[in-house]
Amino acid sequence: MVLEGLEGLEGLGLLGFSGGGDSVALFYLLLERGLPFDLAILNHGLRAQASLEVAYAKELGARHGKKVHVKKVHLQGGNLEAKGRQARYLFFEGLIKEFGYTHLILAHHLNDKLEWFLMQLAKGASLQTLLGFSALEPRTNYTLVRPLIYTPKAALLDYLHAHKHRYFEDSTNNDLRFKRNLIRHSLATPFLDLMGARGVVRSFQALELEKQSLYPPLNYLELKGVFVFKAGGQNLYYIDSLLKKLGYVLSAKQRLELAQNNFNGVVGGLWWGVEGACLYG
Repeated sequence: MVLEGLEGLEGLGLLGFSGGGDSVALFYLLLERGLPFDLAILNHGLRAQASLEVAYAKELGARHGKKVHVKKVHLQGGNLEAKGRQARYLFFEGLIKEFGYTHLILAHHLNDKLEWFLMQLAKGASLQTLLGFSALEPRTNYTLVRPLIYTPKAALLDYLHAHKHRYFEDSTNNDLRFKRNLIRHSLATPFLDLMGARGVVRSFQALELEKQSLYPPLNYLELKGVFVFKAGGQNLYYIDSLLKKLGYVLSAKQRLELAQNNFNGVVGGLWWGVEGACLYG
C-alpha cells in the first residue's frame, strides 16, 4: 500500500488518531515503515464509546513506545462537525508548537476525497474547492500530510481484517440525517465499488497538477499579523489557503459571502481587505 507525501520528510510526526479503522490502519502502516511519530486523540465527549477509543490509543502507545496526547472537550450548540474540526486542529497545533512536531499526519482516504468532491460539486464550487485537501499541505510551522489520500476505504478494511487489527466503528457514520453520510452510502462508496479506484485516482492526480498550474504558490508579506499579497483573480483561493495555514477552514457560506462583499468582512474574528490585497488578523 502506497503512502503519499511522507518521502523526504524529516523530524517527528504527530498522528491524528481516533480509534476508527482509517487511523488504526495508518498507525500500523507507519509502524511497518519505521517512521517516527506520536499520537494525539481528542475526546469530543459526544459518545460513550469515546472513552474506550482513548484507552485503545493509550494501549497502542504503551505497546509500541509512542507518546499519546489526550484531551477532552465539550461541544455544544449547532454545527458540531465544524466545531469538532476546529477543536481538533487547535489541539494538534498546540501540541506541534509545544513538542516541536514537524508534520501532522491525518488518515483521510480516497473515499473522503470523493465525498468532498461530490458535496462541493452540488454547491457550484471551483476547481480548487472541488479538489479540497491534498496529500501534502504546508502550514505555518508544520506540514500536513495525508498518506492515504489515494487509498480506497475498502483496501484499508482488507488490510485491517487480514492482519486482525482491532478498530472501532463510529455509529454516527451511518446516520443518514447527515448529508455527508448520505453521499457516502448512496453515491461515493457504490461508485468506487462499481468502477474501481484506479481511474478515480488518476483523475484526481491529473486535476491536482492542473490546480497547481492554475493556482501558483502565494507570495505574501506578513507584518505583525497582516498578510499582504497582490490582488488578482484568485483572491478567494489565496485567502482560503492563508486561513488553512492559520488553522481556520472557511465554510461554503463564508466563501460565498466573501466573494459577494468583494472580500471585505469579518469571519471567525479575522478581517479582510483587498486593496493590496490584505488579510488582517
